[in-house]
Amino acid sequence: MIAVTQALPDLVRDLESALVHIGRGDMVDQLREVSIERWSYDDFADAAYLHLRSPRDLDNADRRSIGTSGGETVSVYDELGINLEIDACGRLIRIEILGGKAIVSRLDRGAW
Repeated sequence: MIAVTQALPDLVRDLESALVHIGRGDMVDQLREVSIERWSYDDFADAAYLHLRSPRDLDNADRRSIGTSGGETVSVYDELGINLEIDACGRLIRIEILGGKAIVSRLDRGAW
């Protein structure tokens, strides 16, 4: 696992600014501490999915039992298609990036 801030510092800076701008500054600290547990790319949708892990996370068994029902999706950049998914306990669990081929390329190359 690698910290999102280390792997994709430009994305994190942009997201921090956008979160404060839309009144969701409460999520900035979480964004700074999460790591990329795994990532996937949907070629058909041209979407990258960063699955995140936080030091605040429950163990995997508890996390699976909670799932994402009752969570929320925060659209940070509607025109760019960046969405943050939060679980029912308020933890940041995933970032969806539409048009995410460049992000995937950076992750593939180990740009960090």
